[in-house]
Amino acid sequence: MTIPSIHALEDLLRNGRHAEAEQGARTWLEKEPDSRAALVILAVAVGSQGRLADALPLYRRLAEIEPTEPAHWSNLGTALRDAGQLDESAASYVRALELRPQDPALLTNLGLLSWEQGNVVDTRRYMTAATARAPDWAEPRIYGALASHACGADDEARALLAERHRWPQLPDDLEIDLALAEAQLERAEEAIVRLRRVTERSPHLTRARIRLASLYERLNRVSDAAALVDQVATGDDAELEALRATLLQRADQVAEARSIYQGLVSKDPGSRNAAFHFALGKTCDRSGDVDAAMRAFSKGHALQVRMVEQLDPSLVASDRGVFLGIDPVEMARSCSGWDDIGGPARGESPIFIVGFPRSGTTLLEQMLDSHPGLVSMDERAFVQDVIDGMNAKGLQFPNDLGKLDERTCAALRDIYWRKVREVVSLDPGQRLVDKNPLNILRLPMLLRIFPNASVILSVRHPLDVVLSNYMQSFRSPAYQMLCSSFERLGQGFSLAMRCWDAVMGAVGAHGMVLRYEDLVDSTPTTVRELTTFLSIDVPERLLAFADHAREKGFIGTPSYAQVIEPINRSGIGRWQRYRRWLEPAIPHVQVWCERFGYDDVR
Repeated sequence: MTIPSIHALEDLLRNGRHAEAEQGARTWLEKEPDSRAALVILAVAVGSQGRLADALPLYRRLAEIEPTEPAHWSNLGTALRDAGQLDESAASYVRALELRPQDPALLTNLGLLSWEQGNVVDTRRYMTAATARAPDWAEPRIYGALASHACGADDEARALLAERHRWPQLPDDLEIDLALAEAQLERAEEAIVRLRRVTERSPHLTRARIRLASLYERLNRVSDAAALVDQVATGDDAELEALRATLLQRADQVAEARSIYQGLVSKDPGSRNAAFHFALGKTCDRSGDVDAAMRAFSKGHALQVRMVEQLDPSLVASDRGVFLGIDPVEMARSCSGWDDIGGPARGESPIFIVGFPRSGTTLLEQMLDSHPGLVSMDERAFVQDVIDGMNAKGLQFPNDLGKLDERTCAALRDIYWRKVREVVSLDPGQRLVDKNPLNILRLPMLLRIFPNASVILSVRHPLDVVLSNYMQSFRSPAYQMLCSSFERLGQGFSLAMRCWDAVMGAVGAHGMVLRYEDLVDSTPTTVRELTTFLSIDVPERLLAFADHAREKGFIGTPSYAQVIEPINRSGIGRWQRYRRWLEPAIPHVQVWCERFGYDDVR
């Protein structure tokens, strides 16, 4: 009997004739038991037929026979990963990388394994390294962007995907995950087009339908999302189950949603899925089970802190989070003695909405955005880009703000407006609404370059604010640290309000304090006060902002589902059920409760 050559067996593999390749390799090995080439072909042929249990011993044998060959360890790592033996897979990939350092394929495989394990920090590290060595590869860029987004590094994610329109058509699985990355970076329409193309050419791929349904839900197209979900067979896919739970919760079927989330958190402890614990906590809260809610939120924070420890141990050690280095007294001092160098008129300046996160800033933004003369741009950190531009000139924020002359301020304003033009277009006569709560920490800069701007401080009961922040799954590592304890949140709230008092008092800017509860309970009166402050009229649609928000599509804050609903009191006074947990925050916020007219804390 003629034995096929190794070359012929390799051709059989390439042509998908795996059973024939297996038989030929076994025949070859009967003749030459030590043939490594035949053993590789046999292992690949067996594995390609789905018989991982039979393929694994063959890959192990190859690694034992030739332990200095990185390909054997890489193949073993992939087989172990496919078999679900992830820890052993990682050890095999690491061994291969030791033998072939900086190999982009190995770095990509380690990144994919880390992603599967829910470790976004290592995914980001491996995929960034792979991209540096193989800049034209799409796969490490896509998963690197997903991991960077999960780590709060959106600029890095955008850079990784900057050339995506030049890539050829990718395999469907990569197209689906690229669409997810686009959606996360607020390219929702691009993501929808991409996912629709995949579903048209590969209608059997349920993952594309699930991802498209998730995107519809995120765009508040709930009925479209539900219709797609109904087309997908029931399964144990985590993304599908999470989407089902979200839709159930939005339909007030809280008990059913809670049951699904309980199943999800029990299956996967990875830090990437900390959001499931927060979602579970919210269903428990809506059920009135405050003890279970707090257990779920505590677990979610613990997973996030673990990730922050990997990303930036100094954030954990400092115990200050996003407020590290903030000193209201120094801020006020930096504003004193400024030369009056002028600036754009009030009507040519942005309207800034600041506050502490979860204080009703998104509600206020969407209300103003419904006015035909105003345009919002979702939450952006463009004032921080201006600060970075100042620092690049060798000047430090905030201490050197007094050194800025008219020409430098104009150049810094150009940085701001260039960033704005990337996301919104203003028609003649329209004013920009810049809503970013934490711009309260950047007040000196925004008031230096826009000294005539209108600034609105949105406030809400401080303990409702503290509790709401604790209940959210934020992406910024610094903000995750801040929100991981009630005491830190109380300290942070107080510090933010002190910044407002100190800076607005020093500058004498055009500011307004607007209470969320007044906007909810006395909407017409409060809206009139607001529009009087802004010198705008009160069109009817301003009071029907929820319809406008529903039409808008993507809203990039955790409250995207709430702002399309009519104003209601569901978020007011919730803190009272959690008072015993909130005790560490009360000493820090009590003075502000009294200051803003909340007298129910004592």
